[in-house]
Amino acid sequence: MLTSHIILFFHEYFETKFHGTAVGEPDRNRLAQAFSSYFLRRMAETGVCRLLDKLKRCVIKNRKNLLRHRGKHGFKTGFLLDASVMIKKVSVDNLRVGVYVQDFNVPASHKGGIYIEPGPVLRESTSKILKTWGVTEVTIDTSKGLDPDKLGKDEQKRRVTGPAGPAHQRMRRRPTVPLKIERESALKVSGEAMQAVQSAFQDVMHGTVPEAGHFYEIAERMYDSIHRNSDALTLLGRIREKDTYTLQHSVSVCSYVLALCQYYGMPESQTLDMAVGALFHDIGKAKIPLEVLNKPGRLTPEEVEIMKRHSIYSDKLLQEVRGIPEECLDVALHHHERYDGTGYPHGLKGDQISFAAQLTSVCDVFDALVSERCYKPGMETVMALRMIYEGSGTHFNKELAYDFIRCIGMYPVGTCVVLSDGRSGVVVESTEDVKRPVVKVLYDEAKRERLPRPITVDLSKTGGMIACYSNANTLFGVTHESQLLRKLLSM
Repeated sequence: MLTSHIILFFHEYFETKFHGTAVGEPDRNRLAQAFSSYFLRRMAETGVCRLLDKLKRCVIKNRKNLLRHRGKHGFKTGFLLDASVMIKKVSVDNLRVGVYVQDFNVPASHKGGIYIEPGPVLRESTSKILKTWGVTEVTIDTSKGLDPDKLGKDEQKRRVTGPAGPAHQRMRRRPTVPLKIERESALKVSGEAMQAVQSAFQDVMHGTVPEAGHFYEIAERMYDSIHRNSDALTLLGRIREKDTYTLQHSVSVCSYVLALCQYYGMPESQTLDMAVGALFHDIGKAKIPLEVLNKPGRLTPEEVEIMKRHSIYSDKLLQEVRGIPEECLDVALHHHERYDGTGYPHGLKGDQISFAAQLTSVCDVFDALVSERCYKPGMETVMALRMIYEGSGTHFNKELAYDFIRCIGMYPVGTCVVLSDGRSGVVVESTEDVKRPVVKVLYDEAKRERLPRPITVDLSKTGGMIACYSNANTLFGVTHESQLLRKLLSM
């Protein structure tokens, strides 16, 4: 909520400053966003965010006493009384698109877990997300949005239910920059992110505390890349080397978190907090003995217990990082919790696990499944998505797992497919039509021969269809998608 007030301040400032000038609203909004982002980053670096949050909570806590004092001593209260009529609490079950939420009334046990800024409800998933944070009712302002109590019965039936219903079909965005172009920027920021994670690990090993400021700069650039083309960063995560798993894993999980936040339409400031949490989520592994962390094989039961301590180590280490938000601590501590209570370290169950930790958990497991390790090959992306689907309702929140699958897509980049015309190839880019991605065709099934050169086919433009999945080994003689992707990206 502090973030919202800062952003609102800059919006009002530039609105007043440029009123009546040639500077239009889009330019004013961009200026406000740039200034507020810089201001919040500096606050995080100097560690004053939490102090201001506490101050703001004290002001809110004493607001009622102030109003009573004004009324008792005859001060003008007409405006305040009118405003109080417009502001009221309602159950989250009665929320619907168009209602303006002024305060989320977050339980003390879930403070630091809110990622949707105050404002109008824009998505039908809002109610479900709020419930996972332990919110049962919110404060709304009917002067700025709809009043649920005045809606008809038909409208009430259309209240917010969750992201998986047929009335709520999100659309993947078509990339604004082609993969061939964006992959260069993605490769650069991914490399810098890996260096930042490695530097943080080394800081911990040497007993020093890493700084959060640089992580926000990296997360911001990854955020921009995901919004230009969400396939570029996620693709790089599937063609990494075995010996870079620990470092690349944090970067890849961050990429998936950013992609899913984009899919949900979450604000930039909250998205960046979650992204930094993903980059930091495994930093506690720097405290794990190297013979366990880098063991070239499966861990023994005793070693598994040692490895499980990394989430507690991550939480303790991040508590020392200046300016790190509380949601990052929560993600680090609880990203191995499971929806059915079988996770660790605290065995949390269902809505006891914050939305941020639940979201990061799905991304963390998916990346671990598709990653090639020294003791196991990585899964094909389709098989990994199937594992996420099978874990929905047990290991993962069902609707969140379904949304992750929709976000990645039916045919994610790197998926080997056979087209309806008998040719086969690999998906190299997504489109807004999840059933018709861009495919690089390499093989003609009817003629049983490879094509002289790869042909790129945008099925959303040609109207073609995918007949079935295939696998890299059967079609192209390689053991894993990542090997094929390396060849394709080198062309």
